[in-house]
Amino acid sequence: MRKLFFLLLAAVTVVGAQALTVNNTAGQLSRNVTNLQITDLTVTGTMDARDFLFITEQLSELTKIDLSRVSIVPVSGGAVLYGTVTNYPANEVPRTAFFGKKLTTVTLPANVESVGFAAFAGCYQLRSVTFPASLTAIDDYAFAGSALTSVEVPASVKVMGKGVFARCESLTSVTIDAAHIGDFTFLGDKQLSQVTLGPAVGNISRGMFNGCTALTRINIDPACRVSRIDDEAFINSGLQDIDINSLGVGTIGEWALAQTKLTNVKLGDGMTVLGEGALAHNPLLATVTLPGMGHNSPEGPNRAPHRPHTIAAVPDYAFAGNGALNAGNVLREGVNTIGDYAFYNVSADIDTMWLPSSVNHLGSMAMAGMIGMKALKADAAEVPTLGENVWAGVDQASVPLITLSESTSMYQAADQWMNFFFQADDDYLLGDVNGDGNVNISDVTTLINYLLSGTGDVNVKAADVNEDGSVNISDVTTLINLLLKGSANMTLKAIRTQCVERFARTNDAFVLPKVNITAGETRTILVELKNTEHNYTALQCGLVLPEGIELKAVNGYDRGADHDFYNTRSEVESNVYSIIGAAMDMATFAGSEGNVMSLTIQASDDFNAKNAELTLTNVILVTAEEGSFLADDAMTHFNDNSGIEQITADKQVAGVRYINVAGQENDVPFDGVNIVVTTYTDGTSTVAKVIK
Repeated sequence: MRKLFFLLLAAVTVVGAQALTVNNTAGQLSRNVTNLQITDLTVTGTMDARDFLFITEQLSELTKIDLSRVSIVPVSGGAVLYGTVTNYPANEVPRTAFFGKKLTTVTLPANVESVGFAAFAGCYQLRSVTFPASLTAIDDYAFAGSALTSVEVPASVKVMGKGVFARCESLTSVTIDAAHIGDFTFLGDKQLSQVTLGPAVGNISRGMFNGCTALTRINIDPACRVSRIDDEAFINSGLQDIDINSLGVGTIGEWALAQTKLTNVKLGDGMTVLGEGALAHNPLLATVTLPGMGHNSPEGPNRAPHRPHTIAAVPDYAFAGNGALNAGNVLREGVNTIGDYAFYNVSADIDTMWLPSSVNHLGSMAMAGMIGMKALKADAAEVPTLGENVWAGVDQASVPLITLSESTSMYQAADQWMNFFFQADDDYLLGDVNGDGNVNISDVTTLINYLLSGTGDVNVKAADVNEDGSVNISDVTTLINLLLKGSANMTLKAIRTQCVERFARTNDAFVLPKVNITAGETRTILVELKNTEHNYTALQCGLVLPEGIELKAVNGYDRGADHDFYNTRSEVESNVYSIIGAAMDMATFAGSEGNVMSLTIQASDDFNAKNAELTLTNVILVTAEEGSFLADDAMTHFNDNSGIEQITADKQVAGVRYINVAGQENDVPFDGVNIVVTTYTDGTSTVAKVIK
């Protein structure tokens, strides 16, 4: 037993001997350290490059070094110590001083100002380093290939060289605020997921986050203004989001944002340089907004004129390989050149690919592989020149090419352009989505169904009701507005004639209750739909009110609670309104009977209910299968007593507010779409959409 105890005691003594504290005089460390197997060294006093060279060449087992209480003094004019260097300044850790060491922990001198070239590179076990506030510069590759897990570079550091933390595959978080950051700073740092950039950072350098696959976003100080994102800065990273516009970026370099996880990108207004392949090969990228001011669509009525675009040329490979990109409306007026392979294999479904009037050249293979393109609209009066095989792989014969009518013959005679199916700019009826020659509520449901499913036999140009170059939900509201405006300018008789000619009849119909109302009162009437023949998803009708009654709101109710209702007042007939109800998710009026909408009406102070009637006429009911049917009119009489109605409890209106799409409020309707909020004396309120 005593023998075993002796052996253990000897082991402890040996281990203890591996730690050493030395009060050194510059150039004397080799004399003060005689045990070359030490693992833990603390140095006080002074050091120079000669002492660091001793550590580099002799202390191969060193795992921990504490230099917090040492001063580094200069040495010059002597023999070459590191590489070809003979002069070594004060307060600098010399180049390659600890290259490849087994270090796990480093504490730098309290007054150190610079860490030299590759000073700790290859320290594959170095997991911790303490940076003092005196540090101002970190040279190239200083900690490359180390095992650091977290780094907070002090704000005192103004300059960082190339690859300072490259290939640090255990590094997970970084805070940095240097004004100059060298290329490839975090190259290949696969676990880096948290990055904070301080206000001093002026550029994201070349290859800075190349291969940082765990990095989904970066935290940027609000005061930070990054003028450049240089070549390959985020290539092959996990980047999902970056606010380029707010950063004020003027330049995005070649392949800077390629091979990332970005889904949406808005480039900064005023940006002047977009490099080759800058946004290429991003499989999740769905939308891109190019820089510049003004609109992203052809000019037309009620549209502000375009302002000059700041990027005249879309570079080669700019969006190549972005299979999910909805490229139809990416380009802006002012772009004149589309580079080689710019939209190569952008294969997502695109209703209309728009080429602005400013485009004068498309490079080779610029739109090759755009197999989801359903129509191409070229607004240039002069036919743009083309490189080779611009639309390789595209079934041009089945894709309509929409041109200005005066330019069509020139496109038809031009090489490659002639292979499209030509469709003049006026070969469609705007809003006639289903192509039946008419614009009505069935076009609304056809359009909604197309947007939900991505399928359907639609005229995509006619479906682009707002003419912005793409088909989306805004076209639904524009189409509804178009229908309401059209109805407002037609007489009930004219609408009736069209309905009888175009729609099959149905026995399904609205049912109205009797209405009890007296002068000055407000009532809510529930409209019932009895439908045994079909299930319906949308409706359109006219509402005829007697003199002295005003429509205040229309809302979905019960079976129609999932529907949006719109109304507008006739401009040609007294007290006639047009009403449309549709569901943006194609929901049906469930069941076969029950209330689908409510009408809030208000009587004037001199209203006389005697012989007064309310009528719903020209009732069109639309199925999810896009069948449209004409139902019989529904009519009810007014009573002049104020008893409790069948529909709703007695309510008095306390106030009515009109809110436009900009959020402005008024006590009278705005032109266009209004949200009408009616507040009652019992504290309840209703909300409706009205188009004036």
